[in-house]
Amino acid sequence: MKRKTFIAVSAVLTALAVAIPFSCSEKLCERYYTFSSGKLTAPLKIAFLSDVHNTPYGEDMSELTEAVDKFGPDAVVFGGDLFDHFPDEKNSLLLVDILAKKYPCYYALGNHELRHGFQAKIRSTVAERGVTVLSMKNNHADLTVGNDTVRFLGIDGILYSDQYERAKEAISDKYYNILIDHFPEEYPHISADGFELILAGHTHGGQVRIPFLLNGLYAPNQGLFPKYGGGVYSENGSDMVVSRGLMRCAYDIIVPRVFNRPEIVFVTVLPK
Repeated sequence: MKRKTFIAVSAVLTALAVAIPFSCSEKLCERYYTFSSGKLTAPLKIAFLSDVHNTPYGEDMSELTEAVDKFGPDAVVFGGDLFDHFPDEKNSLLLVDILAKKYPCYYALGNHELRHGFQAKIRSTVAERGVTVLSMKNNHADLTVGNDTVRFLGIDGILYSDQYERAKEAISDKYYNILIDHFPEEYPHISADGFELILAGHTHGGQVRIPFLLNGLYAPNQGLFPKYGGGVYSENGSDMVVSRGLMRCAYDIIVPRVFNRPEIVFVTVLPK
């Protein structure tokens, strides 16, 4: 009996020794989502990077830039919390410099950028590097892809009601409308307003996940077991992609990401 107990305990310990490093892996995950739209005549490809928080990704941010180059997007979207302790954030600025020279880039702020009082400086710094900052006075911009026009809109959250009203007024019946809103918990309030695609972040994947059982343990503004922890959600004729973010816990915070690798999101929208 003792021998059987020893074998059982050894098996459990061996399984844990294998599972724990795997479950807490912070290797970059490339996540792909596909949608369709009758407003497009050719595929639209978007690389979506959210919650970078100045996290390093290889020499010269090569892990991210090479993944984007491999996908070959029509546009790059920075979905908020690109910066954390601005202006001392060389990794995020380098990432912006590299990608903005190659692709049309669009950006709206997240809560970390908003809370430190550097919003104006962040917007101007990023704009000077060639990125279209959407949560400014004119918070939409059009991109021509082949014979199609895509309209990017951005807000710093619906608490900024003037921004959101301008975004709603700028929705086009003719164009494919993409809203960048860092805060996915706002989805029930905006899903029926006419945006075909909403790109959000903020949750960091709920930090702890259990595949097929728990899509996030806790998310800011949503609390325990968040409804919008990460992935794709569809309501009222709109689709929302919630990125689980690119911040690696080993870089800045103690709480591990469990079964929740940092991810870069690639979205393809096909003609219907």
